[in-house]
This record gives sequence, structure tokens and C-alpha cells, in this order.
Amino acid sequence: MSHITRVAAGLCRPSLDISQTTNLLTSIGVTGTLAARAAERTARDHPQADPLTFLKELRNTLEQLGGTAAAGSPEPTATPAAQATAYKPTAGAFSQSVVQAPSAAVALNTKPASAPAAAPFNNLEEFRAWEKGLGDTFAADYEPPDYIRVVSMVMSGGEDTVVDRYMFFKNHPEFAADYEAVRNGQLSKFPTDGSTLVKSDLTSMSPEIAAYYEEHPEALLAAEGFSMDPTLARQRMTGEIESPFGVNISEWLTQNKWTPEGVVAENNRVKYANADYIGMDGKGAGTYKLPRLDLATGNIINFDGRIYDPVTGEPKA
Repeated sequence: MSHITRVAAGLCRPSLDISQTTNLLTSIGVTGTLAARAAERTARDHPQADPLTFLKELRNTLEQLGGTAAAGSPEPTATPAAQATAYKPTAGAFSQSVVQAPSAAVALNTKPASAPAAAPFNNLEEFRAWEKGLGDTFAADYEPPDYIRVVSMVMSGGEDTVVDRYMFFKNHPEFAADYEAVRNGQLSKFPTDGSTLVKSDLTSMSPEIAAYYEEHPEALLAAEGFSMDPTLARQRMTGEIESPFGVNISEWLTQNKWTPEGVVAENNRVKYANADYIGMDGKGAGTYKLPRLDLATGNIINFDGRIYDPVTGEPKA
């Protein structure tokens, strides 16, 4: 989620980078149009706000413009049963052993019992054909699955990010099958509530702070998205703790973390960039198999260590 790593620093400057705030919102499921409008209005109305005040006002603006419940919803073309939106535990959400249940509430946390063994394509050209043939019918109560939020930037790209999309769905054939179904009016069989996207370990927080974020997981995702230490962000918001006099509040929240022994230095931008998605219950590590770019060679290094060509998506010897 490194495309927003400089947002927090920008919040204390009169000239807010609206595009970065928009990217943050879209990465956690807000539609592009709503995200842009909310970012622009909040920046216009609160240009000098500190980062925590900005977050509060951003949330208020989102609610005024339509609410986060509708975030990510395209124009409805079907009307299936309503899907549960409460946060669910990560453990078991992708378990192969769970038999698919008929109810949407249960299906939210289960994986199809007969997940495909391979993706419906064998190479980049076949992926292009598969992607081009996807439907464009979304359920009336569609909400973007968590796996789409993980790769929201490449999903909104074109030919420039096609290899990234190919690699993601190649690594997750179960997501490819689910996404194909979603594009044909079905509801996702995977979590859509953000519960699998958390990177912070709630057991490392004080019981009070952990309890707060369990009740308000969207606030935890927002703190992580702005590269803030969740505990310090919450304590700063409630007035329990003050940042040192004369420091940039954004930088202080992103360069320090809370511990039982006191506040210590921590580069939260780097930490979150390298952290795995462990989910609300801390048991989801390895859910998303993501490749990385080798800056020295330009090659793609997959989660299993294999090297792929960044243009063709083919493995290299």
C-alpha cells in the first residue's frame, strides 16, 4: 500500500495532495468518483487541519456524500439477497476444508469447497482474452472483495498494469473464478468488509485500544493507510497523549510507535509497506501471495521466489 506512504506528511501542508488521499480511499473500497469528491471537499474546507482532524472531517464528508456503505458499488443491474457487512474474523475465511454454505452471511467467510486447481488461463495472452470476456453485470448490493482492494491500483490500470493483474490472478485462481462470477452479477464468496486487510497486531496494543479498533476496524485501516501508529493515533485523538512541542504531527505519528514501556522510534511507512496482511484476528498471514519488483533488474519476483519477465509475464530460467 505504498502508493499512499506520503499522504500523512502532506496533511499538515496547505497544499494537500488530493490524488494521494483519493488513492487511499479507493484502496479501502470507496468508489473513485466519491473518493475524489470527498478528498477535494475536505481539503477545501479544512486546508490547515492536522492529520487526525482531517481524518475525522474526511469521514464526515464521506457520510454526507452518500456514506461508506455504498462505497465501491457500481450501477446496480441485479438484485440478489442482501450481503452481511459486519466484520468477520480472518481465521477460516479462506479455508479449503469449509463446505460452502448457501447463506450470504456464511458465504462471506468461506471459500468454495471445490476451488479450481489452476487459473482459467495459461499465459498473458490467454489472460487478456479472459479479462476482455468478463461480464459487466454487478449485483445491486455489490461490495468490492478484499482481494480487489489489495490490488486496487493495478485493477484500475490498463495495459500498463496488465502483467500485475495477470500475476495476481495466476497466484490466486480461486479469486479469478470468484471475480468472474462477480462480474456476472453474483456476490463474492470472500470477505468484503476489510477484515483481511489489517496489518497491525491487536495483541500488541493496550486492551482498551484493541477493544476500540475491534469495534471500529475502519478506523484501524485508516490509521494504517496514513502510516500512523494506531495506538498513538487513537491516544492523540482522545487527548490521552500529546506530541512533543514543535514537531510535525504527521511525521511524529508516522515515525514513532507506542509500547508498554513508552513511545519509541519506528518508521511506520516502511513497516506497513513490508508487513503482511494478518487480518483482524492476526491469523491471516499468507492469504495474499504478492509478487514484488526487483528494482535492480526490473524483473518480477513472485512469492515463491521464481523470476518473471515484467513484459511477457513468462518465467525466466
